[in-house]
Amino acid sequence: MQDRPTIDKNNVSRFPCENCGADMGFDAAAGGLHCQYCGHIQAITVTGTVEERSYDEFLSVGTRGLSPMAVEAMQVQCSSCGAVINFTPPETATVCAFCGNRIVAQPKAADPMLAPNGVLPFLVTQRDAVAHFNRWLSSLWFAPSKLKHLADADKLVSIYIPYWTYDAATDSDYTGQRGENYQVTESYVQNGQTKYRTVTKIRWYSTSGRVARHFDDVCVPATISLPRNYLDRLEPWDLDALSPYEPAFLSGHKAEAYRVPLDAGFERFKEIAYSVIHTDCRRDIGGDHQRVSSINTRYADITFKHLLLPIYSGAYRFGGKTYQVVVNGRTGAVQGSRPYSVVKITALVIALVLVALILFFAFAD
Repeated sequence: MQDRPTIDKNNVSRFPCENCGADMGFDAAAGGLHCQYCGHIQAITVTGTVEERSYDEFLSVGTRGLSPMAVEAMQVQCSSCGAVINFTPPETATVCAFCGNRIVAQPKAADPMLAPNGVLPFLVTQRDAVAHFNRWLSSLWFAPSKLKHLADADKLVSIYIPYWTYDAATDSDYTGQRGENYQVTESYVQNGQTKYRTVTKIRWYSTSGRVARHFDDVCVPATISLPRNYLDRLEPWDLDALSPYEPAFLSGHKAEAYRVPLDAGFERFKEIAYSVIHTDCRRDIGGDHQRVSSINTRYADITFKHLLLPIYSGAYRFGGKTYQVVVNGRTGAVQGSRPYSVVKITALVIALVLVALILFFAFAD
């Protein structure tokens, strides 16, 4: 048995097969590099751990330390939706994974960026992603019949989506009111008679307090190419399975460059944190009802990670509109938009009206 070849860190973007010399790509089923020509499988060796980075320290450093995602990585920007896609030759980027339009711009060397420090490798294969996609299509009510012919396997592209995750310790002072129920007996007149009833009312008391919470690995997409609600519904991600970043995981797949800066992502994190802290304040107020008037939160020990998470993305045009579909590359969960068939909906309405008329005349006799 031959010794496994070492990977030259000065040329980590290409992974030649040790048997036939062809470029290998990461295969979800094999969990390693796979040669589609001779079938050889090679394990990916990673070292180290996925470390947290200091948020404040990175912002103070600025652009120093940025580098391309991988040596030889190429980059192209979609002129339609603006997505910036990284890929490694011989992989190509001819169709945008997000809007479905053909990319005609000439690729260039990838711009320097903050390299990921973690990657969640694909676990769902292309074939399985298509199967999940087809099951999703068949479950759609009132979908146009032509939809299944338009949204086929070649519309799904495997792509790593950039994410930020944030950790922070929070300490929040709040003011508000606690409401406590009490009952009173009221009289009222009905049909000329005086009656009595018990009514629940609320007595409000001013209150204030402090709550603390530690947030860990709150995920914020660093892309604007996909609707946030789609990505939110793909969660949770099994971040316990994260691997330290190694370009070999990207071989044979595309990766989107982040378009949401780190500090803008942190503002989104604070929106997510506020919702949780608001619930904590209500719980701390207690009573039967709660009102939160103000919350003042301090953030400390802020750290972050830049991750690449796997999805299959598809886009197709129908009736002059573009519809997007995403598949979680770890679980196979599907989210997306879809058209409705006016003909099928109209036919159902007519059928329901006919059934109603038949029943009406049947019982009228």
